[in-house]
Amino acid sequence: MKKFKLEFVGIEKNYLEEEIDVLICETDLGEISILADHHPLITVVKKGEIKIKKDNEEKTIFLPFDSILEVKENKARILVMFPI
Repeated sequence: MKKFKLEFVGIEKNYLEEEIDVLICETDLGEISILADHHPLITVVKKGEIKIKKDNEEKTIFLPFDSILEVKENKARILVMFPI
């Protein structure tokens, strides 16, 4: 499966940067899955669990606040105001 870059970006630093297969998160319109080469997107990610799949393994990260997700140029950025 083709990978894409995921970043958790804070005001002072990046908290996470890695190549992943799938990002699954809850938005205002429901659950979405982001794969490599996804169309450009900006949306609100609801607080709660985000699932990251990479090499047949799944990791869950909890967001304590709503955040912003930007997808473009084979990269997904989640803008956060807190350390993860």
